[in-house]
Amino acid sequence: MKKICSLLVLCATVVFASCSKDDPVTDPVAEGIVVTTYEALLDALQTGGTSADAPTLITLGGNITVPAGGDYDTPPINGSGHFKIDGGGHTITWESTANNHHLLGNTSPDADAVYIELTNINLDRQDMNAAVCVYNGKITLGKDVALSGQDGNMILANGEKAALELGDGCELSYAAGSSPCCASAWFGATLVLNGGKTAAGAYIGLDCNFYPAVSYPLISVPKALTGDVHLLLKMIGTTPVAQGIGNYQLTQADCDRLIVNPESTVGVYAGWGGKYDGNFELHLDPAASYQIKLRLKNFTPPTSGTIDVTGMTDVVARATICAALEAGHTEIELKGELSKIGMGGQWGVFADNTQITKCDLTEVTGWSATPTLPELAFKDCTALQEVTLPDGVQVIGEYAFIRCAALTTVNLSQVTRIDESAFRGCTSLKTLTLDNVAAIGLDAFYGCTGLETLKIPKCTRFGNYIVTGCKALTRIEAIAAGDFVHISDGSSIERTAVFHNRTAHSGDNVFNPAKCDLVLNADKQEGGGAVPTVSNSNGWTNAQYSGNPMRWKSITCGQ
Repeated sequence: MKKICSLLVLCATVVFASCSKDDPVTDPVAEGIVVTTYEALLDALQTGGTSADAPTLITLGGNITVPAGGDYDTPPINGSGHFKIDGGGHTITWESTANNHHLLGNTSPDADAVYIELTNINLDRQDMNAAVCVYNGKITLGKDVALSGQDGNMILANGEKAALELGDGCELSYAAGSSPCCASAWFGATLVLNGGKTAAGAYIGLDCNFYPAVSYPLISVPKALTGDVHLLLKMIGTTPVAQGIGNYQLTQADCDRLIVNPESTVGVYAGWGGKYDGNFELHLDPAASYQIKLRLKNFTPPTSGTIDVTGMTDVVARATICAALEAGHTEIELKGELSKIGMGGQWGVFADNTQITKCDLTEVTGWSATPTLPELAFKDCTALQEVTLPDGVQVIGEYAFIRCAALTTVNLSQVTRIDESAFRGCTSLKTLTLDNVAAIGLDAFYGCTGLETLKIPKCTRFGNYIVTGCKALTRIEAIAAGDFVHISDGSSIERTAVFHNRTAHSGDNVFNPAKCDLVLNADKQEGGGAVPTVSNSNGWTNAQYSGNPMRWKSITCGQ
């Protein structure tokens, strides 16, 4: 015991003797691992600290070069943990533009969470996305973080389990290359503005380009912003853009410090977007707990579902229609140019809307040389019951009414072609009379389980599987004269699977020709001059695999 006490006294004496009253007082240097090579950095990244207060501390003792090769999907960090990397003013650069690997982070929301804080460091990379990336966890950018390179998004937080934080004192700088965006929060990731800012020309990408959008603010602000934060937005169907957290309420000054790149693409309602410049603005909404929101400039919401888009820009026209739907106007009547309405495509003005019940398009103009209802026009409009088309519309585009489960009425007397999967999953359709349709595409009525009667008196061109899953179908009238051929190559439909079920359909969920009456033209009867020809009274077209004729409940040949 005496030896231990003596040793403690000696150590204390040494420490005291080394610190005279004239020595300057400095902050203690945090303990950690000093690395000077890439290999040493990798070794240091294997085990993270247990908390933000006890991270694995790594300090760069010099510039480090990442060798060519690597694996985009396997970043060096292995497992969960907290890391703080002080660059010591040094640079991490990459040996080859062909190297596509994350330096730090994880690549899956199911991975263990990783927390990374960067300070006093420069990342220099040409043509590479996501040098530092988390799908689960947080990236915190502290003081003196600089990025340089030709491509954006070198820092990326991706998904609802990820966050990107501009920490206190951070002024993120970027030596601009081909993209103005150097760091991003994508697809529901949270951008935390905790006192940091971006230098002029350095934009944080904020991408929530899916619908429905996340239900929480995309930006969290724990305290007043003291510097500008430049944003490059790509957002569709946004909820609040920013909100104070804790006890902090956002102010107009905070709103003014969010500087949006005018080339941003944004949308306020559902699945459409337009250029931010001249069309949109951020505003502080006191009625919603002082949240910062996105709004269309000089916009007057509609008071009914009757909308004339004539004289509107396409941005205003689409916003007006979507605003009418959001306000509960479920019956929409439109007038004006089709091109302004934004109908069709994955992000069409009506796509995925579950409130619209009726849509009158009779006064819509500008349908092109072959007037066509655009593809995906009413995709997944599950409450849609009735659509009225102008008399001139000749084509129903691909997937135009897919999964419109409530649809019962569409005027189709003028239509000459129905494209692939146009009415797929329209389970409430009972009778279709297609007086002028000459061509029906693949899977056109796939899964129309309520369809009982199909009348196609002029159709001669068919795609495969047009009635797959039409389990209630009991009558088909296909009375056109002449050969019936495949829509794509003109081969005889006798050698294709037109009135068959896909193999996925079995049991009660099938179209069954044995329960269906078939009416054909007289030239299809046995010994007739057209193909396919009836055989043995009730056989017509080959069975899908056996090659034997399909057997129908009855076949009637007219005049």
